[in-house]
Amino acid sequence: MNIRTFLWSPVLASLFYAIACGPATATATLTQRPTAPPQPEVAEVEVSLAGRSESLERELVSFGLPLPPDYLADASMVRVIDERGQEIAAAVKALEPWRIDGQEGTIRSVLIQFTLDFSSSAARTVTAQLNTPRQKNVDTFVPVAETLLDPEGLEGPRVLAVLPSRWLCDSWVVGPQIPAFESGRYADYDRFADRQFGGSLQYINSRSFNSWLFDRTSSWYKMYVRTGQRKFLEAAYEAAHFVRIHTAMEGRNAGHFTLKRQVDLKYVYPRAMHIHYLLTGDERALEAGRVMAEFCLNNWDPEYRPPQLQPAPGERLRRTFWTERHTGYGLLGVVHGWEMTGEKRYWDRMKTYADALYRHQQEPPDGRPKDGSFRRVWGSTAEAFRGASSPWMTAILIDPLFHYWMLTGDERIPRMVVDWCDFLDRYGITPGGETAYYVINSPYSDPGARPSVGGNYMELHNIEMCYMFAMGAYMTTDPARVARYRARYERLWSVARRSNMNSTPRAFNWAFQASSQLVYFWQQVDERVVAGR
Repeated sequence: MNIRTFLWSPVLASLFYAIACGPATATATLTQRPTAPPQPEVAEVEVSLAGRSESLERELVSFGLPLPPDYLADASMVRVIDERGQEIAAAVKALEPWRIDGQEGTIRSVLIQFTLDFSSSAARTVTAQLNTPRQKNVDTFVPVAETLLDPEGLEGPRVLAVLPSRWLCDSWVVGPQIPAFESGRYADYDRFADRQFGGSLQYINSRSFNSWLFDRTSSWYKMYVRTGQRKFLEAAYEAAHFVRIHTAMEGRNAGHFTLKRQVDLKYVYPRAMHIHYLLTGDERALEAGRVMAEFCLNNWDPEYRPPQLQPAPGERLRRTFWTERHTGYGLLGVVHGWEMTGEKRYWDRMKTYADALYRHQQEPPDGRPKDGSFRRVWGSTAEAFRGASSPWMTAILIDPLFHYWMLTGDERIPRMVVDWCDFLDRYGITPGGETAYYVINSPYSDPGARPSVGGNYMELHNIEMCYMFAMGAYMTTDPARVARYRARYERLWSVARRSNMNSTPRAFNWAFQASSQLVYFWQQVDERVVAGR
């Protein structure tokens, strides 16, 4: 054994890593999941209505009102009040229950329908009162498709209902969020997102499948939730129906995105359909979301099995493969499948994913010591990276892991997130701190292995890196880690904020499909610091 091989032996590498990390107990993590903000016993939600037809008369208004967990158990306890304080006769029904900890709970969203006169003004305001018995009830519901400007939904509803951002964020319709007007020291994120929005609209009806990669619909919906701005809602509404229309609903590959001829899991987004359903009550979105979730359930194995993937010298990889992003979208699909259906097979499959990912990180399938990454072979020849991780693909995986944790309280998730962020901090960032590497090669790769590589416009992925470091800071109570993660965040953000996230169509999507939660994470960290916790 030569000296170089000895120095990079797994035993010594493991020792060096243990010294760098300190004792395992330093990974002190939060043990409590987030709790929904408290709401008054009787809540009032002001809803802005915008008539969008050229000829408005008495119009049927139809929208979904999302609700926080543990708040409302009976749809009869919702009534609608007009500007004069008079109750409006309304039809209200539950769309879906919360399904936290494997059980059905309170109502997650209600569909509200009523008729209102818009002949003298295209703008009206109503108030939804919650936990107040409805006195004027309508028993019949109209299909949501009949309330739209066009049956397919691409032009949106005749009357658009815009909800306040505070209520949308508190409802957790897209998870815990902070309204943009309360971003405080993190408001630059919202200014940046708003600057990118205009350029993103050029792809709103793009028939190029690449324009939809990484879930454009959910990106716009999260912007709407955090701002309550009509422009984001209208874009998301159209995008949701575009994706629905271009989803195969029958046949062997039901659920896949038909603009891409090759069936591809990373283009299947039940999350987008689920959000749309909760905010509109459109049963077609629920049906599409369930078909997509079924596709995810049946078309990805979260286990990484290196023996099946290692090519012989000179050979290409076999067709079976594993990536962080496919696993992320597979997990996202089954998480939303559980929420939409309550079927035990989705609940069990979520746990299968969590178990596989925990083993992958803590007991790496390649037999080398753990380093905090989800590593794999990268490349199609015998000269491929042998201990590779993708930081931007792992961001796609971390997103549904947080969602899964919110539903289950699985105590392993904070540790997994912090271990990954430690790895990213130590090995994943270029020397100047301006970007992450495009491919990070593990310190436990083969002796003489290729070093990590940068490039590939990785500055366009800085927002995802900021998102992961923010989540890591939220997950740990170790001040030293929080300080390291914050320093990484601030340097990466200083570069990210100068980027054009429409320079390639999919960059907007990968940047904003999950990252808005970083404001929530950092504000929670700041509150802990102020409270001395």
